[in-house]
Amino acid sequence: MADTGLFELLAEPYLVLDGDLVPVAANRAWRSLFDTRRDHSPGKTMSWADLDPRHEELVRSISSELRGGEHCRSSVIRLDHEADTEGGSCQRPRDWQVFASVIPARGLEPRLITLRYDDVTARELAALTPVQSVIDGPTRQTNDTGDAELDATLALAGLGVWRLEVATGSVRCNEPCLLHLGVSRSADVTREWLLDGLPDRIEANPGAHGGQRSFECERQSPDGCHWVLVHGICRFNKDGTMRSVTGFTLDLTSRKQHEIELDALANSERSARERSEAVARTMDQFIAAVSHELRSPLNAIVSWAELLKLAMDPANVVRAGEAIRRNGRQLSHMVDDLLDSGAIATGKLSVKLQPVDLGALAAIVAEDVRKLAQHKGLQLQAVDISPCLVMADESRIKQVIWNLLANAVKFTDAGDVEISVKATQDCAEMRVRDTGRGIAPDALSLVFDRFQQIGPQSSGRVGGLGLGLWLAKHIVGLHGGSIDVASDGPGCGATFTVTLALASAG
Repeated sequence: MADTGLFELLAEPYLVLDGDLVPVAANRAWRSLFDTRRDHSPGKTMSWADLDPRHEELVRSISSELRGGEHCRSSVIRLDHEADTEGGSCQRPRDWQVFASVIPARGLEPRLITLRYDDVTARELAALTPVQSVIDGPTRQTNDTGDAELDATLALAGLGVWRLEVATGSVRCNEPCLLHLGVSRSADVTREWLLDGLPDRIEANPGAHGGQRSFECERQSPDGCHWVLVHGICRFNKDGTMRSVTGFTLDLTSRKQHEIELDALANSERSARERSEAVARTMDQFIAAVSHELRSPLNAIVSWAELLKLAMDPANVVRAGEAIRRNGRQLSHMVDDLLDSGAIATGKLSVKLQPVDLGALAAIVAEDVRKLAQHKGLQLQAVDISPCLVMADESRIKQVIWNLLANAVKFTDAGDVEISVKATQDCAEMRVRDTGRGIAPDALSLVFDRFQQIGPQSSGRVGGLGLGLWLAKHIVGLHGGSIDVASDGPGCGATFTVTLALASAG
């Protein structure tokens, strides 16, 4: 080096390497920070073995970018440095950025590389000094044009500035910060709110967290009216305890509202997609059920029709005619249910109200269903049938009674089915009770769902589209009535109750 005296007095830490990247010189500032031998005299021989390995790694990484007469700059790295404390010296983590320059060879002199270490941590802390003046506000000189310009810049950027003194817990905020937090004075901002989310142990031992000094989080303001970004930088005493925290705030309310709207839109789209998938699944179930249920009576009708053509025995003719009539009627009911379900789904099903004797209508339908019950060896009893005049669409209420009775017969393997009609105060009450398979308590709310068959899993699926009870509920609803179900559980039968207003009450 041409002037080692001047090199020694440079305030910035410098390290000089030869062309083979071997350390040849370091000034006093560099040795006092990074030379672990504690021998800071100039002229001592140096080697990478005496230094933090990260120095050599750094040099190797940037050497490939250097060419004759050029410069380069490293990224910010974390390196330990020597720090004096009351108990002696110790290693402290700090952020650095290295600026490398090539000194071209002249004559017989070899090429040299100089590395200048820039203290990023000190630069950051220095940048906080004007921020402190903004917080102090009235205590600064009014003719300080630099602070006034900084005030205007922060206001233009929408930044609030705050400072917390850890020892006293006092907080100071500038006006934009108070607006962000929705408070009128700094005393309304608590230490707990500012440091929410900051690890507790950082106060006692910041080095345990890799020298962490800053934090950032988003939270609602103390008044709950704003969303605020809170960023803070912690400053420590020599003993490692936190001395103060300085930071800024930024109002994120509009961005958060936009995020909430986007979330709501995403949830809406997800719900729509789930509904679409549910409709698709329901349609698949519907097609499967219709295909199966229509095929059975159609096969029976075709088979008995073939038998009639082959054998003209009067006994077979009677049996065939009865089978064809029974299966044809079953097909008719299924087609009616399908048409009515489409009308309900599109809101086109209507009722024409007129006086109807619910008791007489129930007795007629019971006679029609009796043969189905006898075919299964069941007793269908119409007991306690009283005349009850209601305002109803006769064909629709007849459909409800038929579906309830046919459903009871379908899910009853032994015992009886009973229907009753009586007047209670201003209502007519019809009950259909069976001794069938019963319904589990957790399945009671599902019995009126479309395409649902509720029963013990071991019993398997029985014939039907799963539309009868769904249709009955909607038809009764169109009459302003209600339909309920009760069961003591599997194997204990079930009772369906239909309530309609008496005609006289209207």
